[in-house]
Amino acid sequence: MAEFSLEAVVLISGVIMIAATLQGITGFGFNLLAVPALILVYSPQIAVPGVIMSFIPLGIVQFIQLRHLIDFRILGSFVGSAFFALPFGAYILGQVDADTMRMGIGVMMIFLALLLQLRPGRPFKRDFLVRIGTGFVCGTLAASTGVSGPPLVLLGLKQKWPYMNFRATLMAFFTLVSILSIPFHWRVGLVNAETVQFAGAAFPGLVLGYFLGTWLRSLVDARLFRWVALGLVILGGVSAIVL
Repeated sequence: MAEFSLEAVVLISGVIMIAATLQGITGFGFNLLAVPALILVYSPQIAVPGVIMSFIPLGIVQFIQLRHLIDFRILGSFVGSAFFALPFGAYILGQVDADTMRMGIGVMMIFLALLLQLRPGRPFKRDFLVRIGTGFVCGTLAASTGVSGPPLVLLGLKQKWPYMNFRATLMAFFTLVSILSIPFHWRVGLVNAETVQFAGAAFPGLVLGYFLGTWLRSLVDARLFRWVALGLVILGGVSAIVL
């Protein structure tokens, strides 16, 4: 069984603490920040399932806290279509070699981070099929890269859904898809002793980040913090490509 050194635990927990703080302040960005940073040190086949598993406790807590704000109609269409894409995403992560996957994730992280800066335009009058398609794309991204949020965020901005309700719905989506990804990752051999220990090493940082994000939420400008996080994501993505 693989074991992580104290230095590895500090590194993983440190990244996860920053990601959980971002999640607490802005309601978004845990995986988007954590994945590109951690694939610089660990193979995507370890980091992606490990980050997904480490997010689940935080997601469950926030799901319980925000359950009264969730739009279950929107959530159902997203999760229902994402579910059918999860096996495909897990297969990609399990079959593509680590270096190629690392570069691919780096490119995707930069693209998704920049995608969030687009102006989405006027809302769709009928958005059911768009929600289904977006959910499928996000399911593929979730299981292969660990990051599924940006297309959902862009659609939510375009449709002008109420912020608090959509934030809660996003959180519920991330939590449910993370849980549903585990069996598919296990089936292709990505849930093992090393990825479970990776998630365990992340737990101290997750707890600290949760409380830090809760404390800072009313003290820090979420927009400024989001821009700083965006810069870190792009830096991590570039590093994953060139290193």
